[in-house]
Formats: sequence, structure tokens, C-alpha cells
Amino acid sequence: MKIEWQAWWRLPRQLRFLLAGGYNTLFGYCVFTGLFLLAGGKIHYLVIAAIAHVIAVINAFVVHRRLVFRSTARWQPSFFRFCLSQLAAFILGITGLYGLVEFGHFNPLLAQAAITVISVALTYMLHRRFSFPDAPGER
Repeated sequence: MKIEWQAWWRLPRQLRFLLAGGYNTLFGYCVFTGLFLLAGGKIHYLVIAAIAHVIAVINAFVVHRRLVFRSTARWQPSFFRFCLSQLAAFILGITGLYGLVEFGHFNPLLAQAAITVISVALTYMLHRRFSFPDAPGER
């Protein structure tokens, strides 16, 4: 099966971000869920969220760098900026997760899903302006 990359690059960057973000979100949520189901009785859900976050960030960097922003800059500075952007989203997410579980009495899996929605707009702006500022403009 041949992938038509030209069609992908004709999509607006925001749509590519949403599609890639959908994949990354599903990936991260599956990692969180898998870890929670495997170790939720032994490891606190916030520790599981932190571990899942690290795994998801590495995956997301590769996807965003290659398939959304087409960055050609050295990967190390971009990865550092990407991690800072993700850290901001993580702080928002972990705070929201804690608040929803401890004070809202949400199930941790439902709370994680709800928090994820909020971070989408924040991370797009951070990545577009800060993580990958060298990305070529849309044609």
C-alpha cells in the first residue's frame, strides 16, 4: 500500500495537528490505561500519569516534528523546547487530574480523558510558536 504524502501535505497545518494529536492522544491514553490496569493497585495514578506522559512525549515529538511542522532544525533544541511546552501542558493536566479525582470524585480514566481535551489548543499554540518556530509556512 503506497501512502500519498502529497495529499497529507496539502492538508492545513491545523488539521494535520489535530489528526496527529488525535493519534498522540490515543497513544498516550492507551499507555496510561495499560499502565493503570497493570499497576494501578500498586502504583499511585499520578505516578502512572507521569510515566505515561514521558513515553507519550517522545512519541509525540517525532510525529509533530515530521508530520505536522516539517521542522528541519537540529532536533535537540527542538526537543528541549517541545519538552518545555509539554511540561506546561503536563502541569495543567496533572493539576486538573488531581482536582477531578480528589475533589470531583471522577474515575481516573474518565478524568484523564477530560483533561486531554483542554490541552489541545494550548499545545498547538506552544508548538507552533515555540517548539518549532522554524517550520515552513503554509503555501
